[in-house]
Order: sequence, then structure tokens, then C-alpha cells
Amino acid sequence: MAGKIKKRVLLINPPFYKLMNSHFNGLTLGLSYIAAVVSKNGHEVKIYNADYKSDKKYADLRKIFEEYDNYKKILSDLKHPLWLEIKENIKRYSPDVVGITMLTGTYKSAVNVGRIVKEINKDITMVVGGTHPTVLPEETIKNKCFDYVVRGEGEYTFLDIVNGKKPENIKGLTYINKDKQVVNNPDREFIEDLDSLPFPSRELYLNIDHHMDYGYIMTGRGCPFECTFCASKKMWKKHTRFRSPQNVVKEVKETNKKFGTTFFYFVDDTFTMNKKRSKEICKLLIKNNLDITWICDTRVDTLDEELAYLMKKAGCVRVKLGVESGCERILKMTKKNITKKQIKNAVSLMKKAGIETTAYLMIGFPTETKNEAQETLAFAGEIDSDYYSLSILAPYPGTEIYDDVIKNGIKLPKKHWEYFFHQSKDMILADNIDEKLVDKCLALNEINGKIRK
Repeated sequence: MAGKIKKRVLLINPPFYKLMNSHFNGLTLGLSYIAAVVSKNGHEVKIYNADYKSDKKYADLRKIFEEYDNYKKILSDLKHPLWLEIKENIKRYSPDVVGITMLTGTYKSAVNVGRIVKEINKDITMVVGGTHPTVLPEETIKNKCFDYVVRGEGEYTFLDIVNGKKPENIKGLTYINKDKQVVNNPDREFIEDLDSLPFPSRELYLNIDHHMDYGYIMTGRGCPFECTFCASKKMWKKHTRFRSPQNVVKEVKETNKKFGTTFFYFVDDTFTMNKKRSKEICKLLIKNNLDITWICDTRVDTLDEELAYLMKKAGCVRVKLGVESGCERILKMTKKNITKKQIKNAVSLMKKAGIETTAYLMIGFPTETKNEAQETLAFAGEIDSDYYSLSILAPYPGTEIYDDVIKNGIKLPKKHWEYFFHQSKDMILADNIDEKLVDKCLALNEINGKIRK
């Protein structure tokens, strides 16, 4: 720390599911990586998950849909006990710098927290990063509660801010200069060697207990695919990088030893994107004879029989598959480049290997008809997945669908970003999708009293 002033840093995940009477107890990996880098460089750091609740049981999708009006009400009431609790926790820590992560759906929640920070002390440096600020940095920085917007990967851009580097010399930064002009500095280069990063901090979280889910692990960053409903292209510019299998398994072992974690979630968009590497991870997990179970997200066209059996032997208990639609026209429109036959084959392959599946489904695409949405429901029954997860299409900024909606003059149901998430009833763009159809989709999750996830 020679020549640098040690700072007190607070990294905040704003409330979202708590606004809908649920919560999120997993690692906020972006903040956890930033915390690890900033702490390693001599600063005092804590992570505050304002969406945490001392409860292992999460609300099911139906309850989240039902709490939507409550969500909107709490967002608009800064005197609600939730915001007062957040204010008290921030005051108690008394930070010099606050960093907050923002998705499109958490836009207003993040702004609320930013306002609270500035009410506590206007001299606290307030930084925001995440997918939404990366895609819309100029709009985001115009919120007076934010001093800086971090675009893209945040570890070293945020560290530069904390270290007191002049803003004009920080890559990946957006800010307002003395002339009140928005400045977008050049992009920061991607971190090519992900193994060079310290493991994300799990021990720096505030106000947590034994209900914390420590097993969230990222094994790669970026995505090469073209899905029209995803903003990954804008965030990662189709550039993919991977951690080595040895580095991944080392983190699994360390987390298992330090925290007693036996359940892990590999949160990559496509865990099996590189099948050879995925097989190596599985072989190392098997070799180390770890008594763990795990789940992952992936695509139906990145699996094979050898990989499926290795995953099962390595402890995989469930794979979450991006099915999206049961209508071939809609599948083509998403540019996901998968077919219904591939989807059926993937589910069948997992079942044969003894691994459960979750099918991610979406309805509400622009131009989607009621019959096409019902075709998705019928197809869901055909593939007989173990679990289903329903989303209403949200045209997130940065996605091709959002650009098409704007270009074609389609009127968005709501203009405010807090309505842009997958369980928002205000986001239905297709004229023939109604709440009765949404209810039928939710019913897929409820069989014999068992809530499907």
C-alpha cells in the first residue's frame, strides 16, 4: 500500500427477489471476484447481499408472479423497512467507496441504493457495473447518485478507482467530467488468463449465516452464440475464455474444505461448450473422489454420451437445458440454431445417464401466436423433463430482439427498466399471450404437489 490510501469498500448486490417475498442466497460472483482483487491489493472490503434472507427455501415461480404488484410497490417506497434496513447496514459499515452491480431488472433497485448511499454521505464514491451499465453506460451515469460506470469486466477498473487513479486514465470507465460531459474511456482488454484471478471471496460477506450457498462457480467467461434474446454479445463481444480444469477443481476442493460445501452450481452459460475440457473437469473430480453433487446450465447441442456418463460419475445430479420454445419457427427466430429433435435427444441422453433435467421455456416472443405458445406447452409435455422453468420474454437492451422492437416501432408495454425481467407480467409483447396461458405454463411446475425448479 505504499503511496496509496487504504479504503473501506462495500460491494452491494441490490434487493430483487426480496421485493417479491423471496431471496437469493448464492454468491454474486462478479462482486466476489472484485472483492478478492481489491482485498488482495490491501483495501478493507465487505460484500453486502441485500437480497439475502436467513432461509433455505425459495419461493416458487407462481409465488413470484403473484408478488409482482408488491414488487412495484416496494420499489416506489423508500420508507419501506427493506430500504431502511439497507440504509442502516451501509451507515454501520461507513464505506469510502461503494460498488453496486446492476442488471436491467434491478435498475431501479440499484438506483434506490445509490440514492441511499448519497443521503448517508455525498462524499462516498458510488460506482455501478454489470450488464445493464455496460450496454447503456451514458444513460446510467446520468443518475446523479452514480459517480462512475464500470463497463465490462470490473476487477481492475474498479481497483483503479479505489486506488485513486485519475478517471481519465482508467480503461473501461464512463463518467461525467468537469464540463458536465459524458466521457466513455477506451474499453479495457479482457482478462485472457482467468487462472490469474484469485478465487472469488466467500468469507467477506456481511450479515450471513449457515444458509449461504457458497457453491457457485464460474469456469469460463463469454459466449460465441447468437441468441437474439441474450445481451451476451454486447457484454462479451463473442469472446470466450476458460479457466483450466485444474484451477476449477482446486476451487471446488478449497470451497469444500473451508465451508463444508457439498453442492455446487457451475453457472457458465454453457458449461459443456468445450466438451473436451468439460470431460477433463469431470475426470479430475472423479480422481479426487470428492463427495459432492452439482448442477450446470448448458445447450442441447453440446452433449454426448461419454460426457453424460462422466458428468454423472463426477456427481452431476441435474442439467439445465435451454429449450426456449417448442415451435420450430420461434426456435429459428431466436437464432439458437437448435431443433426439437436435438432437444428430445438431449433430455433422453441425460435420462439414460441418470441425470435430471430442467427445461428453460419462454413465451411472449414478438409475433408469437397463442397456438405457437401452446405448442411450446405441448412440447414440454413430450420431452418429459424433470423440472421446468418458465420465463416471459423480456426484450433486454443489448439484445437483437430489443433492437428489432425499437426499429420496427413496436410499443413496449413499459418503458421503465425495472419491468424488464422474466417474471414480469408487463413484458408480454405478443398480442395473443394472456395471463391464462401464463397460468398453464406455471402449472407445468406443479405436479402432485411437487414444485418444479
